[in-house]
Amino acid sequence: MALKGIFNSKFSIQGSLLLGKYLPKNVGYQLISRIASYIAHRTDLDITRAIRANQFVVRGKCNSRQELINISKEVLEHAGRCFYDLYHTYSKPEVLSNLVPHSESMESFIELCADGRGYVVVAPHLSNFDLVVCGLVRYGLQAKVLSFPNPGKGYQFQNELRESFGLDITPLGASNLEGEIIEYLKKGGVVATGVDRPIPGRKRRHFVNFFGQPSPLSAGYISTALAADVPVIVVKSYMLPDGTYGFQYADPLPMERIGNKIENIKHNTERILKQVEVYIKEVPGQWLMYYPVWPDVLNEGL
Repeated sequence: MALKGIFNSKFSIQGSLLLGKYLPKNVGYQLISRIASYIAHRTDLDITRAIRANQFVVRGKCNSRQELINISKEVLEHAGRCFYDLYHTYSKPEVLSNLVPHSESMESFIELCADGRGYVVVAPHLSNFDLVVCGLVRYGLQAKVLSFPNPGKGYQFQNELRESFGLDITPLGASNLEGEIIEYLKKGGVVATGVDRPIPGRKRRHFVNFFGQPSPLSAGYISTALAADVPVIVVKSYMLPDGTYGFQYADPLPMERIGNKIENIKHNTERILKQVEVYIKEVPGQWLMYYPVWPDVLNEGL
C-alpha cells in the first residue's frame, strides 16, 4: 500500500492544517499516538517497511521485530508531532519563536552564511526541519531552498506553505537552473537542500557508502558545490526534551579533488555523509525518512 502517497497528498496536508489549527495540543498528540501505533503494527505498509529497514541499519542491525515495531511507532509519533507543531504555527506565526527559540548556534550560522563565501547547506530529514528553517529565516538567514523536482500536488502545497513563512523555494528540474545556482553560489549565495532521500532505480555503480552500506542517495549537491568551488555545511534540526526545536551545524567542508569527476563526487559525498551519520545516530528516533535508503535491507525479513 502506497501510504506515503496519501500522506503527501494535498488532501492530507490540508487536513493536517485543520487539525493543527483547531485541535488542542494534548488532544492532537493523543490522536497522533494512536495513529502512529496503528501504522507501526501494519507490516504490510510500504512506509512501515521502509522505516523499519532504515532504523535497523542506523541502530546497528541488532533490533528484534518487536523492538522495530516500537521504534517505528516512535518515529511516526515524532513525525506527527512535527506536523502538528508546523501547522499549528502556520495558523499562529507568533508561536514560532516559542517553538524555535533563538540560539547562539543559529546566530553564528546566520553570520557565517552572510560572509560572502557561498555555501551549499545540506540536512538529513531530522525532526521539524521546515519549522527550524522558518525560524532561521525569521532571524535573518538568506538562502534558497532547493526542493524536489516535479512535485505532486501535496508537495506543491507544502512549498506554498513554506513560501508563506518567507522561504525562497526553488524546485529543481529546469534545464538552465543548475547554471543559475552555480553562479548564485559563486557570488556568495547560500542554497539548502536535503541529503538523505534515495533515488529509485539508480544504477548500483553510482551508489555511495552510508552507514557502512551502499545506498542510492543523490549526490547532485556535491556536483554543484564542486562546480561553484564552495564548501558544504551539514546542519541538524532536533527536538529538545521540553518540546522545542534546536539547531546545530558542523564546520564547513571545502571540496577535495582526488581524481576524475566521478571519483571526486563519490569521495566528497561520503565525506559529507559521515557527518550526517553522526547527527542521525544522536537522535535516530527523529529521523523521518519514509523511503528505503538501503533497498536490499527490505528483503531481510524485518
